[in-house]
Order: sequence, then structure tokens, then C-alpha cells
Amino acid sequence: MIKSSKTIQALLKTLYLALNNIANVGLLFLLILFTFTVAGMDLFGELESGEDGFINKDANFRTFYVGIMVLGRAATGESWNGIMHDC
Repeated sequence: MIKSSKTIQALLKTLYLALNNIANVGLLFLLILFTFTVAGMDLFGELESGEDGFINKDANFRTFYVGIMVLGRAATGESWNGIMHDC
């Protein structure tokens, strides 16, 4: 199917040529997440977590892994306003 369609070949060639730039943007995004996770751990690591709030035992800045998951969640728009108000 790919050999017979010139349009799909052109799209795949464009994607292949853009992979380097896509990787650069992805690494920049990870660097920004890393930086803000460390800052969040320093600033908000000692927040009390409540059961009914947005900062709870599953979403907090006490550990790096959970902190980066919270920032990834906020970056996609899921409950970012509640996380911001709880912090």
C-alpha cells in the first residue's frame, strides 16, 4: 500500500526528515518538566495533602516521580486550576 501511494510516501518522508526536530522539542519539554518538578519539590514538597483536594496522596510534590506526573497532568489541562489553587 505504501509503495503504490505517492502521498503516503511523501508524508512518511516528511516525518522522517522532521524526526530530529521532533526529538529536540521533546527533550526541551522534558528539560522544562524536570526543572519545574525540582522547583515544585522545593516549594510545595511539604504541603499537607487532603483526601478531598487536588493535592492528595496520589498527586503531590513529595517525590520526583509523582511530581513529574502531576506536572504532566497539569500540562495536558487535567485539573490544573485545582492543583494551582491547592498549591
